Amino acid sequence: MPFTQHQASISELKALFATLSPPDAALRHGFFRASFIGPAWLRLSGRPSVALSGLPGWQGKRFLSADDATNVLKKGDALVQALAMRITPGPSQVDGRPGLALHYVAQNGVPAPFPWRFVRDELRALDADTLLGMTVVDLPVLRHLALPFLLEREA
Repeated sequence: MPFTQHQASISELKALFATLSPPDAALRHGFFRASFIGPAWLRLSGRPSVALSGLPGWQGKRFLSADDATNVLKKGDALVQALAMRITPGPSQVDGRPGLALHYVAQNGVPAPFPWRFVRDELRALDADTLLGMTVVDLPVLRHLALPFLLEREA
């Protein structure tokens, strides 16, 4: 199903998110290309904000297994992996319903860099190839703001 609500408000996207189910393990494989959705200010500021916070050239997420994922960055002509994530089920910080969260994890004993150690990406399935994500930053003032993004499977 093609996603048609790219310009919906954050409230509308949170309401849609609440109606969806977490993606099961069978859906969590391969590369999903990211796009920023929501109000114009978020669509326009998404890529620069992610770049400034340590993920320049962010393209999306690659699911390495049912429990592990990584971000994919474009560096020159190459795609590289950056910032490992662990996938965990549990209650959503967005709506309290059962959810699936990606937590940025330590690598080689070094914690995920700031701000990523405080970031939680929650995912729900729109269909077998499209995931609606909500980013929550677990810091004062920010923890109640959920920022939407879309992940679409790429062959």
